[in-house]
Amino acid sequence: MASPRGSVRVWHGTGHVALVLISVLLLNSARLSMGASRRLLELYKPPASARLTYHNGAVLQGRIPVSIIWYGRFTPAQKAVVTDFLQSLTPASQAPTPSVSQWWNTINQLYLSKARGSGNGGARPGSAQVALAGQVADEGCSLGKRLTLAQLPQLAARAGPKKGGIALVLTAQDVAVDGFCMSRCGLHGSDAGAGTAYVWVGNSATQCPGQCAWPFHQPPYGPQTPALVPPSGDVGMDGMVINIASMVAGTVTNPFRNGFYQGDKDAPLEAATACTGVYGSGAYPGFAGNLAVDKTTGASYNANGVHGRKYLLPALFDPATSTCSTLAAMAATRAKAVVLAVAVLLASAAQLSMGARRRMELYQPNPADMLFYHNGQVLHGNIPVSILWYGQFTQVQKTIIYDFILSLTMMPQATSPSVAQWWNTIDQQYLSKVVPATPNAGGPKKTQVLLANQMSDDNCSMGKSLTLAQVSALAAKAKPKKGGVALVFTAQDVTVEGFCMSQCGLHGSDAKSGTTYVWVGNSATQCLGQCAWPFHQPEYGPQDPALRPPNGDVGVDGMIINLASEFAGVVTNPFGDAYYQGSTDAPLEAATACSGQFGSGSFPGYAGNLKTAQASGASYNANGAQGRKYLLPALYNPSTSACSTLV
Repeated sequence: MASPRGSVRVWHGTGHVALVLISVLLLNSARLSMGASRRLLELYKPPASARLTYHNGAVLQGRIPVSIIWYGRFTPAQKAVVTDFLQSLTPASQAPTPSVSQWWNTINQLYLSKARGSGNGGARPGSAQVALAGQVADEGCSLGKRLTLAQLPQLAARAGPKKGGIALVLTAQDVAVDGFCMSRCGLHGSDAGAGTAYVWVGNSATQCPGQCAWPFHQPPYGPQTPALVPPSGDVGMDGMVINIASMVAGTVTNPFRNGFYQGDKDAPLEAATACTGVYGSGAYPGFAGNLAVDKTTGASYNANGVHGRKYLLPALFDPATSTCSTLAAMAATRAKAVVLAVAVLLASAAQLSMGARRRMELYQPNPADMLFYHNGQVLHGNIPVSILWYGQFTQVQKTIIYDFILSLTMMPQATSPSVAQWWNTIDQQYLSKVVPATPNAGGPKKTQVLLANQMSDDNCSMGKSLTLAQVSALAAKAKPKKGGVALVFTAQDVTVEGFCMSQCGLHGSDAKSGTTYVWVGNSATQCLGQCAWPFHQPEYGPQDPALRPPNGDVGVDGMIINLASEFAGVVTNPFGDAYYQGSTDAPLEAATACSGQFGSGSFPGYAGNLKTAQASGASYNANGAQGRKYLLPALYNPSTSACSTLV
């Protein structure tokens, strides 16, 4: 009997002979063209504009004088929150770790040390030291309480910024600024001729704390988990510090729009804005990450500052690794060191009291902050799907969606990665963990999606402006079966309550009849940037070239993304009591917990590494029935708290 080692040698020998034979055949067969041997599919490589890179422009370095203009009424306590933060960036004496100065040093190391400078002397090359230069106040709001963006540079000039410095324009809670709350919480600009830059940030306390002071206030949409306690006790000011930090990071690394950025220089992602919503390790949409908590106040933070201050600062994007770097990891390391030190001291010094215990501990999220099973019902077994087409759809458009539904379970033999594999992930990570095992079958019965019937309402019998109540009524017209799903698709000229503004689709149910429904709209003529990204440029943020849709129809390929997201939600959380995170009225679910992620390496503004069809240039991540290709959202894995992608 041959030994395993002998078997290995024989296997390698056979492989070598095969390689030689292939080489001979390739050399001697003139019929093989270069084109025939090329792969039709290859991994998509993002262009440089899809990555945050250095564009060879100046950054701010050396001594950076910061001048402040307080526009409107701020109390002395509120002003101290900001000035202490600025002094914490490059303090005379170091605060306990993790600290604001460590956060600032990360900017120095990841960005400034790798670029050419534009600033004042007094610091080593590649470093920046922030110095508070002066402050002026305009409590009477001389330009009024409704400002245009053009008025912000005027206010910045009043602060008297020095060359290589920054003017910080801070507006009070009763001052409105163009775009505030709607599209921005702050911004930065510059005067290249004068060599100065400015930052504006508004106090959102009475206008939009959910948008501009999260996680210290519940957001207007999404999971409504309890807000975190702000470290200074002032939601508006602690929110301002987050935005000041983000904008200052952007200003020093990209002061004149030609430094470090990703995307369109007029709407770039920068050092901190590329990591929006990330504050601690383990962060995901709706959860800020693992943070330190002050035992006395219950406040959440990730950085210590001067005068005993604590702050919450945004993660910073690392261009070298394309990851978001947080201070929370440092906090965890320090926490472990403190635990060990305390243990040693307690063992060797009996006089140490319990007062030596840490006043900081790593924040552990409560169950409401995680996506988990709430013991409710899921859809499983045979799931009959009924379709109602509301408005005009071409036969080609209907076939794109029809083939996607067939691809889930009825025609699973497509080439990997496939739509069927995406569906099997839902089955394995969610449904199989709930449905009891079938007797004598070795496990739970696999879920099958079956196309039941289709109906059309081409003339829009309920009109072309629908309420959500009418969407539910349309679902009933599709005559869904018990345990089934009614799919309601609205055409591109049909408006639906909340469409484009807060949703691209939704799902609902009738628990009494045991039926559910999904609605998705065609955004082709209404809001492609919101509901068909990445096949269309977004409304805000990096304006990189849109990806080519795999079926040649931006609106319908966008519908597939939203249909997949809502369908994943409806089978795993059909009646609002199964798999979800946050509030039952605004939950994150299997796919919506991974919004914007389609391939490995994704980050805000970049869909991830995708496959591209060489013939058409279309981007996709799943093969389907009839040779179709689709782009499907990542799925959240409750076991690992990570987003799982097909490629």
